Amino acid sequence: MELSIGEFKPKRKFLKFVSAFKSKVRLLRDVAFIDGGKLSGVLDGIKFKVTICDNGTINFEEVDTNLTDKAQIQRLIDDIDLMDTKTYTDKSIVPELEFRDINGDICYLEVDELKPIDKLASIFEESKKQNLSDKGLSILDMILSESDTKQNKEKESDVSKISEIVVPKICDEYKELKMNSYMEEKFKKMNEDKIEEIKKSIIDKKDDINKYLRDISFAENKLNESKESLNILEKRLYSLYPGDEPNGFVFFVSEKQKSEIDLDDKTKELVHKISDIIKLNKDALLDYLTSGFYKIKINKKNDFKNKEFDKEVLSKVIDIDIDGKFKLTGDGEFEYRGDLNWHQVVDKMIRSGFEQDPNFDNYQVDDQANDQANDQANDQANE
Repeated sequence: MELSIGEFKPKRKFLKFVSAFKSKVRLLRDVAFIDGGKLSGVLDGIKFKVTICDNGTINFEEVDTNLTDKAQIQRLIDDIDLMDTKTYTDKSIVPELEFRDINGDICYLEVDELKPIDKLASIFEESKKQNLSDKGLSILDMILSESDTKQNKEKESDVSKISEIVVPKICDEYKELKMNSYMEEKFKKMNEDKIEEIKKSIIDKKDDINKYLRDISFAENKLNESKESLNILEKRLYSLYPGDEPNGFVFFVSEKQKSEIDLDDKTKELVHKISDIIKLNKDALLDYLTSGFYKIKINKKNDFKNKEFDKEVLSKVIDIDIDGKFKLTGDGEFEYRGDLNWHQVVDKMIRSGFEQDPNFDNYQVDDQANDQANDQANDQANE
């Protein structure tokens, strides 16, 4: 049978995708799928297909999209290589990642990884194979023979007894020193490899961060260009199109309300420091905290007490300024903060299908007066 060689080769061998059935039967697959969001937050919504091939190779490819390159996929595989494992149905699997097979069932990636106790056992096994060289044995023979010539025949029996005791001791000490040195080298090599692996991962992550920062800068430029184009298009549309048909809702826009936040110099200085730390536009933040806002209220045209509306009506309100900030403060009540003035807000509401009604305006004024009277009464009661 012809071998199937994949495009990528992980550091540790990817064996199978495994799951258990009733804790007694293991199901193994060569193909599984995973959501990119489980691998990286910026890949959310991208689906990957992973195929285990021959000779420790794999294929790692997007499904229905083409948003990543080979280098990005290699970094994802390197991240998987660094993930911890645990035992599952007597298999060494990566528990951090949940894959799905072709039927949508959960499965886990099995990797070829020795347990820590197995790694130590393998080191000892290799050390046992490091026997004394012929040169070392000849040196021991020479030492023993010199010892024999210095003794007279009457003490030969004693010398032989001493030799029987000393020779094993010398050999054991030599082997122990050699084994300890070998183990130290092994552990040192393992530690150096891990350090290099982590260093490489750090470099890759820094490259990712720099790339994403460049993407942010590029996106901000595109955002500003799109805003300018939107303003031009809206002006052209307004010159040709009077607006949407009435949608059955009336509206009221208050005068500009003063912000309840009054910042002194020390507080402004603190805001500047916080902005620098969390990398926010300090001027925009100060403007948001201190600038005024407009209250927008909407109700059914023929029933001012009916403040119910659906998502379509909500989107029409928010769409009057795509760059503005809207806050729903009550049933049919919004706070708007943005660059539009009162006349622009009113004009855009009318173009979106909302209607003005003097009776509704008076109703809002009376309602506001009642709220102020209630607030004063509550303040007096509290005093």
